[in-house]
Amino acid sequence: MIRYASDQREAANFLPPEAVAETAWDILLALRGDRGCRLGLDKLGNLVSVPRRVLEAWLALLERRGLITGVRHGQAQQLRAVLTPAGRALLDRYLSASCALQGGAYH
Repeated sequence: MIRYASDQREAANFLPPEAVAETAWDILLALRGDRGCRLGLDKLGNLVSVPRRVLEAWLALLERRGLITGVRHGQAQQLRAVLTPAGRALLDRYLSASCALQGGAYH
């Protein structure tokens, strides 16, 4: 039995907000892997293949949505982007749900 409408509503709980496009999603994933706060903004921009100006616009959007915040890091007090608890929870829910879907795909 296909429960498409129900599955679609459940999936919405695990997906990023509609306005989070591929670049923003790439930023969130990169920040999830940066637990040591080692990614400066230039390196983050290189990882997600966008110029600094574009990166800053996406970071501002993600910060307004409560998914990231800026912190000063190290002795040089360089600005870094980090996931908020809400951003980390969103990614964790999404990745957990996608692993469950992949596991069930072959049954």
